[in-house]
Amino acid sequence: MMQLALIYGGRSVEHDWSIAMYNHVAEVFNNAPDADISPISIYYISRFGDLLRLALEGDRLPNHDEFAARARTHPLASLAHLLKSDGLFVFSLLQGQDGEDGQIQALAQFHDIPGSFGDKTAAMLSADKYLQGVVANRLCPELTPIPTVHISQGNLKEGIAEALQHLAGPCVLKPNTLGGSFLAECTDGLSEDDLRSYAERIAPYDPSFLVQQRIVGTEYTCGVLIDGYEITPLPVARINNPTGFLGYDQKTQKGSYSVEFHDVENTLQSRIASISTQIARAFKVHTFARLDFIVDGKQRVYFFEVNVVPGLTAGSIFPKILAKAGFDLYHLIRLAAFNDMYQRQREETRRIETSRIRYGLPSTAAP
Repeated sequence: MMQLALIYGGRSVEHDWSIAMYNHVAEVFNNAPDADISPISIYYISRFGDLLRLALEGDRLPNHDEFAARARTHPLASLAHLLKSDGLFVFSLLQGQDGEDGQIQALAQFHDIPGSFGDKTAAMLSADKYLQGVVANRLCPELTPIPTVHISQGNLKEGIAEALQHLAGPCVLKPNTLGGSFLAECTDGLSEDDLRSYAERIAPYDPSFLVQQRIVGTEYTCGVLIDGYEITPLPVARINNPTGFLGYDQKTQKGSYSVEFHDVENTLQSRIASISTQIARAFKVHTFARLDFIVDGKQRVYFFEVNVVPGLTAGSIFPKILAKAGFDLYHLIRLAAFNDMYQRQREETRRIETSRIRYGLPSTAAP
């Protein structure tokens, strides 16, 4: 029987989605009593940075409200000590700040805590929309870059001038590091007043934002699974969105969009799957991710972003992709645990060999 800890919540605009992910995961476990995976501890980080912990002792998994009523509060600074003391594999449901920005990854790496966290550098890069776009477009010549201007709060005047000079017509404004399309919006044209007003609105949440030419086309998303060093692209899904813009409101309103799969693979799907594999490898994705694209009428593929912790609620896109490929949540958790063990063993070997080289000792690595 595999035992694990779950962690969710976080000081993020995606906090509520993380709670919804936990509630769905709890429901899945509670409806599969014969599963060979058993959650033992649950951790929750509140919006304000409080840490709550609950040891289950064989109980069914409580929903979030039940958990909050039963859990004990601890200082957030004790998180690493508690996770290390548990000695369990940690499956993370944290998104955005605390979950996908390198913070929990660095903590786990520094304290040698087993989990699904992944590489800290990869997480930090994926949390920055501008930088990940630069890397993805440089990595994949078959992508068509979206005309983009990156504007920071400390370089507002120059950034606005650049956007007005190089972009015209319909554009998309989006915070650079926030997830869930939070505060992303469309505009029919650009003006200095509008850009300054937008900068003021996002200033409490993000130190910079992107101004991108709006691409008219069809959105696609591709999931990937990693098994050791082998990357497997999952079925490519087409997103049907009547509004033509998948913003925060559309993502949070039930029935505002749908996804569909084509059983017969075509050239476009193969291109998207190949690009997704290349990006996932370069970004050192740990176990799973979802990559988003838009394709225009000339079949040009534009990269949006990579999500290293895609949504796992009942209505999220990634579980649909996973199910289409014949997998489920248990497969995802087992795969994450295997990858963690595999990578930790390789890291331990690297540390030993590095020390041997440093002190002039013979290598023990296989030839």
